[in-house]
Amino acid sequence: MRDKFGLVIHWIGFALGIFLTLGTIFALNSFATMPILISFSAVSFLIPYGITWTIRRAITGYASFFPWTKKEKED
Repeated sequence: MRDKFGLVIHWIGFALGIFLTLGTIFALNSFATMPILISFSAVSFLIPYGITWTIRRAITGYASFFPWTKKEKED
């Protein structure tokens, strides 16, 4: 149950990061130079994604950085 909850949180952060990145690109496209646009886009993705990854890691004890990778079986 905790694994699924952590995965949902992680996917929410991933989707929010993509949404904020696209919003940043559309909002600052005509105002910012390319290096600034890339920097703001990266930060707007990594902040929500990093926070939700940390939450998933705290809940489950394991979290790959990418939400679509599965936990490896422990022997």
